[in-house]
Amino acid sequence: METKVPPFVLCIGSDRWLRERAVAQIKSRCVAEGFEETDFVRFSELPDETSSLKEAVQTGPFGSPIRLVVVDRIEALTADTIPWLAAYLSNPHPKSCLMLCVDKAEASAIPAELARAGRTQVILCTPLKGRELEQWVAQRAQETGKPIEPRAVTLMITRVGSSLQALALAIENLNLLASDRPMITVQDIESQIGPSLQETAFDILDSAAAGEPARAAEALRQAMEIGKLPMDQFMGALGWYYRMLWNVRTGKETMGWASPRRKAALARTRQWSKEKLQRNMAHLLQADLRFKQGHPHPELLADQLLLQLSG
Repeated sequence: METKVPPFVLCIGSDRWLRERAVAQIKSRCVAEGFEETDFVRFSELPDETSSLKEAVQTGPFGSPIRLVVVDRIEALTADTIPWLAAYLSNPHPKSCLMLCVDKAEASAIPAELARAGRTQVILCTPLKGRELEQWVAQRAQETGKPIEPRAVTLMITRVGSSLQALALAIENLNLLASDRPMITVQDIESQIGPSLQETAFDILDSAAAGEPARAAEALRQAMEIGKLPMDQFMGALGWYYRMLWNVRTGKETMGWASPRRKAALARTRQWSKEKLQRNMAHLLQADLRFKQGHPHPELLADQLLLQLSG
């Protein structure tokens, strides 16, 4: 068993899957099989009285090379979060490791000289985005035993989201369901994973931007009736859509990433003047305010916004 671990490990980032993998890796280097109950201590959150945490980390292992003490879900680590931490790390227990999982940490929380002395290991667990996220999905599918089509990667992220935990579960399920095929395909995802709220909203907005307001309005009514697309989330999606149109119109963003249907919709609206885009965005802000103030017929506001988007 590899036992060379520092007395303090800091996991920074909110992704649960990456955190769990980091904890498992450190645990495998510290805790001997059969001694999990005595030599692996895990707090679901930082205790109000951190003296109990200090006692746990100052206790030596019973049958393992290193005793591991983990604290989950700390929103922010500052110099005041665990007042005794810096003093403890200046003279840590030689056979104990403290592991904190935090969303963010201030530089002042850990004195620089202790970090330079090799007493701190930092593991980044920040959510993946863009190309990194796509590569993770493709690699995870390969590791699970079945590769995934490139187009299916994009669709899976759209429908499942960016949570690695949710994506890992979806990959495992699809792997089982596609057991008789060489890889996970777009058809597998379309048949097994329903459209996400985001995908539903953008499909509706693509229809409107493509000059099909009636089709967009009907799809929106159906989505609202079954509770799949609340009005406030439709407003938020439309706000994002207009920002995307503005970035495309001003050259800050290209259309290389877009689907053929969205490219067609964006090409149509790309001919709009900046003034028209600004007017439509202003109308959206006004409609959003009227909705929040209790407009009696929010569906009419939605129809008007879709008509404006259709040009």
